[in-house]
Amino acid sequence: MLSNLEILLIAGAILVFLITLYLFYRPRFSRKLVESSIADSRSMLFDKKVEQGSLSFESDLKTPLGQELVILNLISMDKSNFDINQVLTLLKNLDAKYSDGFFSYRDATGTELFRVASGINPGVLELNTETHILLMAVDLYLVPDPLKAFEQMLGFAVEIAEKLHASICDEARAPLSKQMIEHYKSKAQEVSRIKVMQKTP
Repeated sequence: MLSNLEILLIAGAILVFLITLYLFYRPRFSRKLVESSIADSRSMLFDKKVEQGSLSFESDLKTPLGQELVILNLISMDKSNFDINQVLTLLKNLDAKYSDGFFSYRDATGTELFRVASGINPGVLELNTETHILLMAVDLYLVPDPLKAFEQMLGFAVEIAEKLHASICDEARAPLSKQMIEHYKSKAQEVSRIKVMQKTP
């Protein structure tokens, strides 16, 4: 028959073993949660087929070239809904302006740079909104400096992601990579060149 000391030693060894397993597998488990969140959270409103017009960007600037949206998604790390009060307060503290269910971020002249909405249909951000995805979008043709606007949106996304414990993802809701960031920057630079050529007589 085991003595009390032997039982305690066995229980302690099992506990140490379980803690070791947890620390080893935790990164993989967290990654699986994010991948599952991405797979399960597709939205009709911001589906690839309609995303170019879903946020209804409007401007006095008339361009025959249509829209060129760059979209970022902030997805809750543990797939739980964000605290909507925290989200709304955070957006307001970062000087985003509320308008018709979404938030708009503007530069010093009042020109809209990008918008923030819920990534879950119907996309509005209100006191009763339940969402684990925030969507940010900039229309590169409607901003004065496309590259600067994208960089500001990315910085905005980083700041919010840190506060909300969210993962920054691209428009396909895959984790945002350095290569994709460079792709978006190249796209912004190309739009800038097109806009310059359009103004040149």
